[in-house]
Order: sequence, then C-alpha cells, then structure tokens
Amino acid sequence: MRRLRSNLWPLAAVMLLALLGACGGNDMDGDVDGEVELVPEGEDFFATLCFPAADGLLRCEPRAIPAAGSVEETAAAIVQALIDGPGPAPAGDDAPEADEEIFPVLPPVVGLQAFDLVNGVAYVDLTISRTGSALRFERPAMGLRDELLAVYSLVNSLTASNLGIERVVLMWNGEQRLTFAGHVDTSRPLLPDLDRNAEPAADL
Repeated sequence: MRRLRSNLWPLAAVMLLALLGACGGNDMDGDVDGEVELVPEGEDFFATLCFPAADGLLRCEPRAIPAAGSVEETAAAIVQALIDGPGPAPAGDDAPEADEEIFPVLPPVVGLQAFDLVNGVAYVDLTISRTGSALRFERPAMGLRDELLAVYSLVNSLTASNLGIERVVLMWNGEQRLTFAGHVDTSRPLLPDLDRNAEPAADL
C-alpha cells in the first residue's frame, strides 16, 4: 500500500510539528524512535485489528496484512483494513454468536487521507468522500457509543500491533479537532483503553 498524501499535507505537517512542541515533544512520546523491525516487504505482517461488536465492546483479532516498505506504510494499511471492515463472518462452528457480531469501524464514506508517525505518536488523518461539490461533510454523524468504539478501535489496534506506536492523534481533513464526531475528546494524543476490549490484545 502506498502512503497516502493530499495537497493539504504540507500545511498539516506544519501544524503537527507545532502540536508536538506544545505537548512536550520527546518527553511525552517516550523514547520510541520508530525503528521497528518489520517482516520483508510483501510478506504477511500479523496485526491486531479491533472491531466494534454488538455488545458495545471491541473484538480484537489477528489479521495478516502485507508488510509495506516502512512502519508508517504498514500502520496505514492497518487503518485501511479497519476502514474496510471485518469481512464476511465465518460459516459453521466458527461463526460468532449473535451478540458477538462485529461491525465496520467507520461509515463507508470515510477514507484515510494521510498517515504519519513521529516519536511513537501516530497521526491518522481521515476524510469524508464526497460525491458532489454542493455539500461538504467534515465528519460523520455518530452517537456517543459508536464514536467511542470507532476511536478506540483505531487507537487500540495501532498501539497493539508492535509498530512502536504509543499514542494516536485523530484528525479530519488535515486538522486536529476538539472532538472526533461531537463527543469524544481528540484534542490530545490518545492512549489505548484496553477496558474497551472484550479480551486483552496481549492474549491473541
């Protein structure tokens, strides 16, 4: 997967550097230098993907993702896999119970615009796909529960996948907003919340 960029990214990059300086830089982000050993490009990298379930928790599962040429590209592939959704449910004895049905993390109109990784902090820049120029939707409409599940699906998946990611900044259209979609505070880098997982990611 190629790293996604937009024409607005230079402006966003300047903003990200300013945010890092305001938040304390390396002291806040720890001593992770981003040099994580990946499997060879094109081979399977086993990531942890956490999808929302009907019971209001996240179901985390290992998923083979083709490793890209860098940590950033591989992490961006994880975000894209979460956006694409869990895929068809298995048939037969392996099928999940009705109350364990899992769902896509975000509405299908949401796409990944850009991804960056700086000192252990992942910057995930999302956007809304627009079919016409008359209306410009900045963020999807979501209730509190769905918004919490979406936020921590992204955060818990990225931080559990052994890529040196400790915190996650969620952005829309090149800007870090006060909230993700009206409820959840995204004004600062987010730590994982393992209490939202149905089972600890470390047990996978």
